[in-house]
Amino acid sequence: MRLSTATVTSREEFRFKIPDGFVLLQDTREQRPLFDGSVEIPGLTVVNTALVHGDYSIKGFEDRFCIERKGVSDFYAYVGKQRALTTVKMEAFKKIVFRGGFVGLVIEATEADLLAGYIMSRLSPEMVRQALVSFEVRTGVHIYYSRSRQDITRWILDRAIKFYKIKREVTL
Repeated sequence: MRLSTATVTSREEFRFKIPDGFVLLQDTREQRPLFDGSVEIPGLTVVNTALVHGDYSIKGFEDRFCIERKGVSDFYAYVGKQRALTTVKMEAFKKIVFRGGFVGLVIEATEADLLAGYIMSRLSPEMVRQALVSFEVRTGVHIYYSRSRQDITRWILDRAIKFYKIKREVTL
């Protein structure tokens, strides 16, 4: 299944107040990084680095904030062939959430796209749906669906900035 994705084209579409000291971390293993320099967000610093958890994090909060990003085929592998590895990841995510952290899973598709099945997988839509429910209920992972890279970028930044501000309030 090939999904069309919207492209971020204008910085006018983003209105973020980037806090002092905020640095977004992007995993170096990202196949199609969201923050590739094609869109400039004033005040935003993005550093590419190898992350232990997820594809996106915040400098200084790597052990408490992460967002994993998956396409449809990646997600089906995530809950199918890579299930043992995913179970280990979900346990780590559960610990992050338990310690007051935030974990997100962004899926580059609509929920309907994901549950329609994937031709290259033997997983049933019901198995996929139950995996999603388990991620949310069992581990506290927040799930976001969108085909739009712009919307995904906004979702990630909104949560990263809010998390950073809240944690800075607590420590100041």
